[in-house]
Amino acid sequence: MNVSKIVGRCSILLGLLFAFTPLFSAQKDSTDWYIDLYNSVAKQDSSYTNELNACYRYFQQQKDTLWLTKTLIERAEDESNEGNYGAAISDLWEALDLAELRGNIIMQHQVHANLGWIYNVFGKSKEAFMHEQKALDLSKDGLQSGLLTEGALISAYFDFVHSYRRKENYTMALQYLDSCYYIADKYKYTSSQKAYLTSEKGNIFRKQGRLSEALEILIKVEKEFQNIDQGYLTIIYFYLGNTYYALKDYKNAELAFEKAIENVDVRPRHYDVKAECLNRMAKSLEQQGKYQEAYQVLSQAKELNDELFSTKGFQNSGVLDIRNTYKEKLDERDRIILERDKELIEQKASNLRIRMFLMGSFALFVIALLVFRIQFQRKKHKIEKERQKNKAQLQEEKSKVLVEMKNKELTSFTLRLIDKDTMISDLAESITEYAPANEALLKSVKLKTTGRLKLWEEFDKRFIDVNKGFYETLKSRFPELTPTELKHCALIKLNFSSKEMAQLLNISLNGVNTSRYRIRKKLKLEREDNLVSFIDGV
Repeated sequence: MNVSKIVGRCSILLGLLFAFTPLFSAQKDSTDWYIDLYNSVAKQDSSYTNELNACYRYFQQQKDTLWLTKTLIERAEDESNEGNYGAAISDLWEALDLAELRGNIIMQHQVHANLGWIYNVFGKSKEAFMHEQKALDLSKDGLQSGLLTEGALISAYFDFVHSYRRKENYTMALQYLDSCYYIADKYKYTSSQKAYLTSEKGNIFRKQGRLSEALEILIKVEKEFQNIDQGYLTIIYFYLGNTYYALKDYKNAELAFEKAIENVDVRPRHYDVKAECLNRMAKSLEQQGKYQEAYQVLSQAKELNDELFSTKGFQNSGVLDIRNTYKEKLDERDRIILERDKELIEQKASNLRIRMFLMGSFALFVIALLVFRIQFQRKKHKIEKERQKNKAQLQEEKSKVLVEMKNKELTSFTLRLIDKDTMISDLAESITEYAPANEALLKSVKLKTTGRLKLWEEFDKRFIDVNKGFYETLKSRFPELTPTELKHCALIKLNFSSKEMAQLLNISLNGVNTSRYRIRKKLKLEREDNLVSFIDGV
């Protein structure tokens, strides 16, 4: 943690200490005290994990679902900024469950918007679209009922802008962006209030190759964010760096990426962008002939990628805990439902006894009680059967999402290592051609190119951890498959391209095609059968 973050945290905590010291003993267990603590740390640039955890424990103990939901949403945002997406998803699901029980449209909108963003990070466009559409529907209903402002509607449309931009459908992205501008103009937004929209417009122009227009927009909007949201400057500098790089202005590209990285270190937001900034900065340095600096920056990028995408890394260790956390949530919800059923039973039984007493008919009382009990048992059995079915479906969906997320992490990790291996090889060739006298640097770079075997061993280990039983199932059903062909099947399951497979298996592209042909033959597939679908179903 850098000095500015430490000073910021200490200032807030000291302020709280002096403000609450006279009443600390009396108020440390009160709702008002924890609400003040939540309000003091919410939406800050720094991370306040311990404070939010304390609020979560207190509101959970008090069964204050309103503030518990707020804390879960805020904690999920804090975890996302730190790159801890697994824990963030777990908190958002729990928050969504509570928000739906309360019928709180505002919080349901926040949760669906955040889930859509995280699913987009992992490339799960189908799930992201579902949550984004739900957030849009809620924002329209909330605006009509007065529960939400036009800002929520703009934000919902803005999420679709990001989604279509990621899919490289820039026409649809600009159409949704026009919808955002239409609403903003209708409510007389200032240029500062439309700065987020303008920055995304500049980025889309850059993607379309309209580089001069993009650069002009992004330089102008940078000044706006100096005053309204310095945390978002990380994204602006990233956009600027990419634009300068496309214009072949590699010096300014380097400076822009450097500013983005420094801003992440000062304000821990958009942590997922830092690794990409390092990679792009290394390419900018390479284009300037600064090979040694490029190599050092590339090494930093590799370390950060390992931290972000390794299943053993601290940042994503929460992914492994989603199953247990979600099970606890289901158990808690079941307990609440049982308590409500018990209260309902007691209330109905009391009313029934009163009616039977007034009627004075003991026989009718017994009959009514028997009928009631039979109906209740049937209803209870039906509810329990439905609950078990829903629980099983949720667990199955949860397990499937978890495996897909881990495979996405594994694919990203491997592709980044392939990029690193390729870039190091390119650097070695560049140094050999332009700086042959620097033998120490050339030797250091060449040592890094000998790690292909370790690269496969690391991939194989992580693949087995995520896809347990995959190799055993294939081998038992098709014993003629060789070890190399089994590895090929694993790469097909993760949707690697033929070029990437050739690099990992250390064979030519023709060798990859030949291997696929042999695999199809051993799997006894017909010409119309899809090899990828068959292996994905194993």
